[in-house]
Amino acid sequence: MSTPRQRYREQVRREIKQAALAQIGEGEPLSLTAVARRLGMTGPALYKYFASRDDLLAELVQDGLGELAAAVRAGALPEGGPRERLHALARAFYDWAVAHPGLFLLVSSAPTLSGAEDVLRPFVPLVAQGRAATPGGAVLVWARLQGVLSVELRGPFAGIGTALLAAEIDSLADALGL
Repeated sequence: MSTPRQRYREQVRREIKQAALAQIGEGEPLSLTAVARRLGMTGPALYKYFASRDDLLAELVQDGLGELAAAVRAGALPEGGPRERLHALARAFYDWAVAHPGLFLLVSSAPTLSGAEDVLRPFVPLVAQGRAATPGGAVLVWARLQGVLSVELRGPFAGIGTALLAAEIDSLADALGL
């Protein structure tokens, strides 16, 4: 059982992460001083909760990957052919990213993707069913989805919608032999 002090500490850490995500969502680079100011704290006080900007970013990335993995799992179809199921997983991935663009861009630009295997895990059995399955097939799915979302969230084609996603997943399914 946690003590009141531990609960308070966890609450403040959650508030810091929420403020950091709000700042990132507004297109601002993460500044611990700005996050502290949003919360009515001093910059040095924030360091009681996160040792560095990199520690805060790493935790945000891990949280984001966990949320994305949960969204992909929730989007899985229990039945249907591999192509339909691939589309459903890809759409769940896409929908989460579009709903959380700041967090998605943070996750996708992380120097390492420790934890990404949980996001990719639902794709692995589908990729394995393809006639042209490759050992890195799930990573290929990640790369294709990253490409579509990069265009959707950052590029000159922002707001293109799901038509590009559907075409890209069809192309991927063909390449995998699904």
